[in-house]
Amino acid sequence: APAIGVRGAAVDFDLTQQGGKAKLVVADGALVLPGVFEEPVLPLDRLSSSVAWQIDGERIAVQVTDTRFANADAQGEARATWHTSDPAQSRGGARFPGVLDLSGSLSRADGTRVHRYLPLSIPPDARHYVRDSVVAGRASVVNFRVKGDLHDMPFNDPRHGEFRIAARVQDVTYAFVPRSLQPAGELPWPALTQLAGELVFERSSMQVKGASSRFAGSADLRATKVEAQIPDLSHTVVAVSADTRGPLPELLALMATSPLAAMTGHALDKASGTGLADLRLRLSLPISEISKSRVQGSLQLAGNEVRITPDTPALSRARGTVQFSESGFTLAGVQARALGGDVRLEGGMRALPAGAPPSEALLQLRAQGTASAEGLRQAPELGLLAQLARKATGSAPYSFQFALRRGVPELQVSSSLLGLALALPTPLGKPADSALPVRFENQLTRESLAPGAVAARTAPLLDRLALEVGGVGSVSYVRDLAGASPRVLRGAIAMGLAPEESAPMPERGVVGNVRLGDFDVDLWQSLLTGAPGQAGGSSVPSALQDYLPTVLAARARSLTVQGRTLHDVLVGGGRDGLLWRANLDAQELNGYVEFRQPSGPEATAGRLYARLARLIVPQSAASQVEALLDAQPGSLPSLDIAVDDFELRGRKLGRLEIEAQNRVLDGAQREWRLGKFNLLMPEAVFTANGNWAALQATAAGASPGAQRRTVLNFRLDILDSGQLLGRIGMADVVRRGKGRMEGQVAWRGAPINPDYASMTGQINLNIEAGQFLKAEPGLAKLLGVLSLQSLPRRLTLDFRDVFSEGFAFDFVRGDLRIEQGVAMTNNLQMKGVNAAVLMEGRADIARETQELHVVVVPEINAMTASLVATAINPVIGLGSFLAQVFLRGPLIEAATQEFRVDGTWTEPQVTRIARRSRGADTAPAAPSAPASAPQAPPARTAQPPGEPS
Repeated sequence: APAIGVRGAAVDFDLTQQGGKAKLVVADGALVLPGVFEEPVLPLDRLSSSVAWQIDGERIAVQVTDTRFANADAQGEARATWHTSDPAQSRGGARFPGVLDLSGSLSRADGTRVHRYLPLSIPPDARHYVRDSVVAGRASVVNFRVKGDLHDMPFNDPRHGEFRIAARVQDVTYAFVPRSLQPAGELPWPALTQLAGELVFERSSMQVKGASSRFAGSADLRATKVEAQIPDLSHTVVAVSADTRGPLPELLALMATSPLAAMTGHALDKASGTGLADLRLRLSLPISEISKSRVQGSLQLAGNEVRITPDTPALSRARGTVQFSESGFTLAGVQARALGGDVRLEGGMRALPAGAPPSEALLQLRAQGTASAEGLRQAPELGLLAQLARKATGSAPYSFQFALRRGVPELQVSSSLLGLALALPTPLGKPADSALPVRFENQLTRESLAPGAVAARTAPLLDRLALEVGGVGSVSYVRDLAGASPRVLRGAIAMGLAPEESAPMPERGVVGNVRLGDFDVDLWQSLLTGAPGQAGGSSVPSALQDYLPTVLAARARSLTVQGRTLHDVLVGGGRDGLLWRANLDAQELNGYVEFRQPSGPEATAGRLYARLARLIVPQSAASQVEALLDAQPGSLPSLDIAVDDFELRGRKLGRLEIEAQNRVLDGAQREWRLGKFNLLMPEAVFTANGNWAALQATAAGASPGAQRRTVLNFRLDILDSGQLLGRIGMADVVRRGKGRMEGQVAWRGAPINPDYASMTGQINLNIEAGQFLKAEPGLAKLLGVLSLQSLPRRLTLDFRDVFSEGFAFDFVRGDLRIEQGVAMTNNLQMKGVNAAVLMEGRADIARETQELHVVVVPEINAMTASLVATAINPVIGLGSFLAQVFLRGPLIEAATQEFRVDGTWTEPQVTRIARRSRGADTAPAAPSAPASAPQAPPARTAQPPGEPS
């Protein structure tokens, strides 16, 4: 070790045998004081001092005066006297280290170098704490005093001496728990910055008092009454206290990013708030055993708004105190407004003692309050509950409990709902003055809390989740919590059961036993999702899939789903993953159904497979289905359906076969591809395919249904057209008749709802061996026009025998072109025994009007028959065909009659057109006066003057 001394000194000595004196000047030198400071060499920029000493036997005395010094750490002045101790009086029993009387002051000091000047008599952990905790700072006024036998340093007993350093400090950064003392992985304590106050080393203590500061990283948090103290530097325990007032968000952030987070069970880690609040902090930090630190603190709320987590309701006007320590926290007198009513909270978290049974809760919170319908509506974080509150009025009391055992959160929520009116669909609607007790809870099972098994780490981690709603129903599940997310092991769902009925918990799977009155699935879906069956609405989130029943028995007086209302419904089935299977029976249907749920929002809309003995779609249900289809084509599942006895709008249509697929096209557009749409009846077979997809371009403001287009390719093979028309409600229009009708039609809208005004397409018709009868109202009106009942009698021949009871035909054939709901033809032919009828023109299907040019050609001879039997090429048309016929048979031309038929289907106007010979002027002949009507015609016709009636 270096010897005591001075480096770089210029000394002027005056020595005597009894002593001496000297003038000492040091420039860029150093003092060497081994055994005094941890760093024995103290660099000096300058030092000047006068020293005198006396030697009297074994007694040595030194006086130091007019001492001034400066270096990078400090600048100041001092004076001192020192003499050897009297061994007889010194508690050290020796002359050295002697008795010192030192006083002085500093006009400048670097706070980060304070530790450098602490003597070795102070324990190293204390000196190192000062080194690591004072990160920045300066002192402008420092006074120091040392007086007494240095053997007794630092003079814990005031009778033995005095040791004191007092400094007025500014801009200090004080890390009261240095990072070097904390365990790895622990959140750091925030340092105090811009600290201003008094730093005092007195005897064996260190103290910061009367200080104010801010917290690092929180510019708006100002700490007052900041105190830091080490009562005994030989046993270094730091006591720190501070009172802080500032914005609540910054106080919460300070707690969440410091060890206070663990002390409060991380309950406030995601909390947010507004307004000002007060934080009081008291710490006791044993430096050598920092893990045994003690904390006392409180967060005082004074009318703040607080949200504990982003998905919990806000607490407004919150008042009370959150008191915390190293062993947990408690809520003291916390009151607030939440969910539209007052709420009181109590409870807290405590550290469980060693050996405590696992059934004891680490964290327990309780709340009692009142919730209003408006308050629930304004809390979107409540999800389903907030949606249901849209149909509620009034308010109701509730209670809430939260506990934490084995790291598992446990909830209990209950309410009588008394005072809350629910305008909800059956079975949850109720008036305000009736109670509907609701209770939700999840708790660890008994076997999960068995002390022996928990201690041996063999206990399962299971909870029971249950929801009970008055006499309406209940659900209960047992879940395995050992994985990343809960897994349902078994469960029971019961709704509307009689007291003697139940849904017992099975050994595995989920059992559902449901008895309903009138239940509207669409209404509930609309309420819960905002739109019934919206695209992807049939998919179930994977997290909820296991909660659905695997075995289901359900009964309902009526069940409305996807636009259909079924009555006296009985369902028995089950689920295997995403696949549901069920036997269904109701007034409207009977059979077996499978439905595969979509696997996610991006998947197809599911698949429905059905084999039904009967299916009845009444008029009311058809209208509901049409509206549903127009609103939400994206949710329609793919179909594979066969129905042995299909009835639509009161008409039995035989066997129905449908195969369809809902698929995604380019640009996320969906197409419903109809691969098969067949109807098999004794008198006809209808086969079709097509699609239903979005139009490439749609008019602005068009409704969703109008923006999609149905295209149908079809063929109708007819064995008896009269019976077929009778089956679809047009009896006694046609007798017999067989043949076919085929083509393609398209319209805007859903497949089940043809829109005649937008219909386009082409149809080819060829029916043989039938007879038109007198038409009755209905779609038969147009056939009534075609039956020619309203045509007048011939002028030269008597047509009454041909048309009075309807027109018997060998064939009816031709081509139709449909544009925007208007059917047009130029080659429609009907051939009977005594005459043939040729037609061209148009009929407006939506408006039920027509404009027809009708030519009646009597059968005069075999040539006539062969000519009119020739099919008319639609490219040529009726006019060119007649020209060819008349050229080959002039006699035919003379006997042919022409008519114009217009007006409505119910009251057609029939006008005979006067003909000119081929040799006459080729200008079109003006029509003659309207011809008279046949006997008692159903259609209104004009009568020409002079024509016999």
